[in-house]
Amino acid sequence: MSMDPHREYCRRQHRLLAHHLSIEAWCAGDDCILLERNHLEEFLKLERFKSTRVQWLLEDIKPWFKHTEPIYAGPEGELSSLEALYLSRVPIARKFLVRPDPINAEELIAWLRNNGLRISLLHSISAVVPPSEEQIVTRLALLAQGLAEP
Repeated sequence: MSMDPHREYCRRQHRLLAHHLSIEAWCAGDDCILLERNHLEEFLKLERFKSTRVQWLLEDIKPWFKHTEPIYAGPEGELSSLEALYLSRVPIARKFLVRPDPINAEELIAWLRNNGLRISLLHSISAVVPPSEEQIVTRLALLAQGLAEP
């Protein structure tokens, strides 16, 4: 069964990002990362998200983050209006998925942490935001060979 080359490229890119983010969360002692749209756009080299790409992304990161919850800027269900993603290895209570208004990302993270959710923004736990594919592959290779520490 032959896969579409573009779909395979996207799957590889999504999995690489998910693997990197899972290590970042683990090292920070977190269960969840709030990944903002601008970081996704930069890493994936996209200016806008089509609903198919968002569906692929959610599907591809599932092995690393079983409880992925998208946050939409527009009406619920419009995948192209993706604002951010909760990437979590543990279930997230519904009350945490409703963003109190008006609140910025840092205030949201502080509110979530004060309510017992171990979560961070990517830029607060990673030295390079967003990392390039080359940086991730290099880091993962060094970790796998025991030549670097997480």
